[in-house]
Order: sequence, then C-alpha cells, then structure tokens
Amino acid sequence: PYVSRLKDHPVAENRDLYILEQRGIGASGQFCPHYASSDPGADWADTVEARNRAATARMAACFAEAQANGVDLTGYSTVENARDVRALREALGFSDWNVWGISYGSHLGQMLLNIDPEGVRAIVLDAIVPNDLVGLMDYHRMFDQVLENFFSTCDRAPVCEGLEARFFAAVNALQDNTVIVPVADTELVPRGEAWLAPMALGYLPFMMAYEQEEHPAVPAVMSGFAEAVLARDETVFKGLAAAMASGGPGGVSVAQGMSDAVQCNDGYAAEAARAIEADMAAYPRLAGLIFTPDTLREAAQACVDAGLAPRDRADYAIPQAERPTLVVNGAWDPVTPPWLAERVANAIPGARYVEAPFAGHGPTRSMAECGGAVMTAFFDDPDVEALDASCLEEGVERPDYIALMQTTAPLKAVVKMEDGPQALAPSGLWLAASALPLLLAVIVFPLGWLGRVIDRTPAAELAAETGGARLAGFFTALAGAGGLAAIGYGAYQATDVSMTTLLVGFAAPAGIGAWMILGAGVLGAITLIATVRAAVGPDRVRIGTLTGLLIIALAALSLSVFAFVWDLAPF
Repeated sequence: PYVSRLKDHPVAENRDLYILEQRGIGASGQFCPHYASSDPGADWADTVEARNRAATARMAACFAEAQANGVDLTGYSTVENARDVRALREALGFSDWNVWGISYGSHLGQMLLNIDPEGVRAIVLDAIVPNDLVGLMDYHRMFDQVLENFFSTCDRAPVCEGLEARFFAAVNALQDNTVIVPVADTELVPRGEAWLAPMALGYLPFMMAYEQEEHPAVPAVMSGFAEAVLARDETVFKGLAAAMASGGPGGVSVAQGMSDAVQCNDGYAAEAARAIEADMAAYPRLAGLIFTPDTLREAAQACVDAGLAPRDRADYAIPQAERPTLVVNGAWDPVTPPWLAERVANAIPGARYVEAPFAGHGPTRSMAECGGAVMTAFFDDPDVEALDASCLEEGVERPDYIALMQTTAPLKAVVKMEDGPQALAPSGLWLAASALPLLLAVIVFPLGWLGRVIDRTPAAELAAETGGARLAGFFTALAGAGGLAAIGYGAYQATDVSMTTLLVGFAAPAGIGAWMILGAGVLGAITLIATVRAAVGPDRVRIGTLTGLLIIALAALSLSVFAFVWDLAPF
C-alpha cells in the first residue's frame, strides 16, 4: 500500500525513487507464511494478559518452526537491513545518494547514518523511531496523548459535549462487565465467540489518528461507540467482534514473523518490558488496558529463549555523522509522537527539526505536494538552515469535527455477512422492491404530465382523474427517492472521510434523508387513502392508474418499515 502511494509522489517527478523491500518480505519470502492461521483457537482470550500471552506463544512457535527449517533469525535486524541498503547502493553503482525514511524507515535511516555515512548525501527522516528506541514503547503515554489531542480541540461541535466523560465511562463499563459475543466464522474463531477488549474503543481513534483526513470524524466515532457500549447494544458488540475477527484492529501483519524477529534483535521487546511500569504509573487511566508488565517481560524472555537477545546497544546509538539531515514529524502522529522526533533531532549534529501542526503519521508522505516540494528543494541544495519548509511548518488545518447520523445498519450488515453474502439477499430484495417503484415514479409522473400537455388532453378525459391522489403519489415518490439519495450521499461522505466512520453512521445529509423516508411513509398512507377514495368515487378511474398509485403508496410504506428495521429512521 505504501509503494502504491509513493510511486506517484511528487518527489519522484525529478528523481529516480528506489524502494527497498527488506529481507523477510515479498520476494525474499516469509519464514512463517501461516503465522496467523496455524492455530486460530490460540487467539481466544477474555483478558489483556491472556491475549498477550497468546501472541507470545504464537511468536515462539514461529521462531521454533523457522529455526527447525534452517532459518538464521539473528539475520533480521535494523543493523542488517542498513547493511542491505548499503549493498543496494553499491550494486547500483552510486557513490552516494539521497535517503528518505518514514516510520520504521526513519529507524533504518538513522542506522544507515551509522553503517554507511559516506554513502548518504542528504537524508530526510519522518515519523521518528529513535535509533536507541528510548521512549518508543511508552504506549500509555501515546494513547493518552492521542485522546487528549481530540478532547482538547473538541469544543465547537455538539458531538463534543461530555465526550471525554462518556468515552471513559464506556471503557470502564467494558472493563467491569466482560463482553463475550458470538462469532459465526468458526474457522477463524473456533470457539465461536470473541472477547470485546475495553481498549477496542481506544484503538479506533488511535488508528484514525494516522491520517489527518480522518481526524474530523474521530469524535463522532468515539461518541457513537461510547453510547452503544453504555446502552449495551448487542448489535454493535456483534458487529465489532465480527469486524475484528475478519482482520480488523489488532490483526496480524503480512510478515509478522520477520517483524517479531526484528523486534527481538533490535531490543523493541526488551525496551517495552523495561518501560511499561513507569509508563502505566504516569498514565493511570489507561493502565493495564493495553499491555501488562508480566506479559511484556514474558515476551522479552521468549526472544532470549529463542536466541534473539537484543544486539549490542552500541550499534543503536543516535547517529553522530554530520550529514545534511531534515527531521520531520506530524504534531498529531499517534505512534511516533513529536517528543521522539525532537530528541533525535537535537542529538544528530546539524539536524533541523520541522513539526507539522495537526498532521498525522508521515507528513512528507501525507502532505504530498508540500512534502515533495520541500524534499526536492532540500535534495537540490542540502542546506537545512536555508531550506524553505514553511508549508510543512504551517501543517494542516485544525480538524473541523463533523456530526453523524448514528446508525447500526453497517454493523448489522457485517453480522449478517458472517453467514455469507446470500444472507443479505432478502434485505436487498426488500429494499429494491421498495425503492424501484419510487424511483420510476419520479420519472414517470412528470413525463405523464408533459404528455397530457402536448396532447392537450385533460386527465379526466383519460379516466385518470384521481382527485389529488396522483399529486400525493408524486410527492411520496419524490420524498422516498430523495431520502434514499440523501442517505446514499451521507454514506459516501462518511467513507470519503474514513471507512471506520461507517461503523458508527453516515454524514449529516443522511439525517435529512431519514426524515424524508419517514415523510414518504406518511405521504404513502395519504396516497393510499386518496387512491381508495378515487377507486370508490363516482368518477371512473382506469385500473392502471389506480394500480400504479397503490404500488407507489405500498412501496413508500415498505421503505419506511425497512428504515426502522435497519436503523435508518430518524428516531
């Protein structure tokens, strides 16, 4: 996914862009290709401790399998990856080159400054992972800062009222009252049920914080799920469990075995075990909801037991090579927050630090036009002090938080889809049978009126005078079709901000659409009454006209019932 974004990045308009596929991924092969599927039952857990221990057991099993197959796991580390980058430069015949590292790439870039300083002409490091890893594992601090970013700026929208209190009340409710929900896919979840972790509510804003385009929807998503949890909404619980069982938040990466080996050899696991207790003590409102000290120590020990104790820490010093270095970080980056970048920039000789206000993870990537222009100028003339990085320093706009029409319809669909796509067929047919007559009527009514004008033939002469039923039918169809269009547009707007938004609801136009569909039901009842009156009245009315109006009235009533069943009604 990153390659698909980077290949069209503006920085590549003036330069060749080489993207290294590190060892243990893609063409170099995975040494645990069935990492996630080898024992699905091992993932069942109903506590943080049990879930963490299951992950450690899976890691240990992967290491044992790989070593039995002759894989040297000590070859997977950032030191070795940096040597690979140097080898690539030499193989391409370059005496030096410009380097751009984002997220883990920033760790690799710092290591490259230690391993191959003469090969680096200039370097841009973005979304900083410190080479010494200090501070990187302060998980509770990171989660707390993400939440505080949104709480502190959430003062303008109605959704913000009492958000912080409601959010933590919901987290505490999940913690105090364990939620176990059934899951239909017993291949992925052999036990047939899943635990909804309290921090599921925290993972959603955390993951949405990566991309600043998703920030406007975060408070609405937090609010919607908090209210559902406090109301003990089983539909939401089942939908979340189904989504996570299908690879949602907390899923396994494509090359998790390689990632685990790097984290052991680099000392990520050891640093996490070292930092956890102080981190929890400093941020008690999230303590124990993400990791626990015992389980992190067990994970670090599993690395040692597999022969993957942390490499010599001297290899992981912050680089001191004096190369032109630009350090960039998003102010709202959730996983590599600014305080890490500041420390690294201050430690690298001559480095310049640029922070992008309100930006998420990797602004040189996500703010592509700006980032491309700044990097092009920097690589043209690697003078960090003279560089104009003002567009990055301006960052992105403070998020303008949106309101949502809350609905469980998408989660209901997710739950039904557990039984296969065919499970949605009855509802799809119901919706189609309700919507199509209304959509056709919106077209046919004006055409009929236009035809009578052209023919200069009154409706009465055609035995089509309905005493107002036709007009009521037209407005019924207009309200129903318009309501569907508004809900569809609201769904589109929600996905345009973030797919996660759909788990809670649709953007504001959908609320108008919900009222229109309710209005269509009321107008449908009026149309039905008017049509019956026309049928029993003294004037003859053609059966086709009466049948058409009856279909429109019943379709509108059916659509309104559908809206209530699928939680698309305004109340």
